[in-house]
Amino acid sequence: MTDATTPDQSAAMLLELHHRRLDEMLDDVELAADAESWKNANRGFKLFRHELEEHIRLEEEVMFPAFEAATSVREGPTAVMRHEHVAIRALLSEIEQALIEERPISRLVAALESQLGSHNFKEERVLYPAFEQRAPISVRAGLATELSALLRGPG
Repeated sequence: MTDATTPDQSAAMLLELHHRRLDEMLDDVELAADAESWKNANRGFKLFRHELEEHIRLEEEVMFPAFEAATSVREGPTAVMRHEHVAIRALLSEIEQALIEERPISRLVAALESQLGSHNFKEERVLYPAFEQRAPISVRAGLATELSALLRGPG
């Protein structure tokens, strides 16, 4: 993905852009695995997992606490998202093991895509807009800066 970010993009928009990039990365991993190109599949999965883990870290360490502080709601959408992050990480571990063992991953990828699709929809339609409305500008700007760097990639 080329760097399509601009300095004035919101954290919510950058999170959504990153969701799309992660979807593309996972598709590439599945295609490599389907072609039994295990080295490429493993390399692609490692990059995908790293970026997804960083995305989750930014949500859990920056966005969610700011949202909870601004709304005084701790058992609402962020609790649901954290719970779903656990399920996502479990699927990541299963896919990683299947790739190491050079086993087909289509069923596991379908389960992950289903989980991510539902999860991302809730984030993009509920949590991200509420975060943009309620969180302090300094937190939103800091998160946007970190996300821009993530979307640009290493170096």
